[in-house]
Amino acid sequence: MRERSKRPPVKLMERTGETSTEALRRRREGRHSKAAFFGAGADLTDAGYRMTIHSLIGNAGGLWDEATHSPFLDALAAGSLALDAFRRWLSQDYLFAKDLMAFQAVLLAKTPRHCQERLIGGLAALESELAWFESRAARERLALDILPHPACRRYTDFLIRCAYTQPYPVLLAMLFGVEAAYLAAWSALSPSGPYAEFVERWSSPHFATYVAALGELTSRHPHAAAQEHFNEVLEHEREFWRMSWEG
Repeated sequence: MRERSKRPPVKLMERTGETSTEALRRRREGRHSKAAFFGAGADLTDAGYRMTIHSLIGNAGGLWDEATHSPFLDALAAGSLALDAFRRWLSQDYLFAKDLMAFQAVLLAKTPRHCQERLIGGLAALESELAWFESRAARERLALDILPHPACRRYTDFLIRCAYTQPYPVLLAMLFGVEAAYLAAWSALSPSGPYAEFVERWSSPHFATYVAALGELTSRHPHAAAQEHFNEVLEHEREFWRMSWEG
C-alpha cells in the first residue's frame, strides 16, 4: 500500500558545510534508528498486548539496521546511483511484488474476519503498485519477463513456503517486517534529485498509516515463532538491497 506523498522536496545537502558522507552518517544515526522511526519507547498498540512492535524490532538486534541501510540507498539519495543498479532493483522488486501478492492472498484467506479489511486494502494497493511498476518499466524500456535473481528467489520462496505452512499470526509478523523495513529505509531519504518519485512513494504518510495498522494486527495476534520469522524477513531484506547494489 504505497502511495506518493505530496510534501515539497527537501534538498539532500541543506546544511552549509556538511559533506555528503556526514549527511549520510547523520541519517543512519538518526532517522534510521528505532527510536526515531517509532518514537522513543513507542508502542503502536494498547499496553496490554504482550508483543509490541517496539519489541519485535528491538529484539531483532542489528538485523533491523542491516535491513534498512544500504549503499544502494545512499547512492540513490546522493543522485549517484548507477543506471544498471537502478534497473536491476526495479525489475527484481517487480518480481518480488508479484510473489508478495500471492503471499498476502494466502494470508488473507487464513485470517479471521476482523483482520481482513486492512489486508484487502493492502492487496488492492499492491495491484496498483504492480501496474505502476509496469508503466515505469515501459518508460525505461526495461523487460520484466526475466528470471529472478537468486537473492530474490530465496526471499519469495521463503514467503510462499511460510504462507502455506505457518499460522496467520506468524504471517502477519512477516508482512509487517516486509513493509516496516521498506518504510524505514525510504523514510530516511530526502525526496529530491532524479529519484524523488521513488522516495515519496515509499515514505508517504498513507503508507506509514498502513504499516502502523499491520503492526497493530501483529501485536493483537502474538505467536512464539513471530520473532524468528520476522528476523528472517530482515535477513532477506538485507540481501535484497545487497543484490540491488552488487548484482
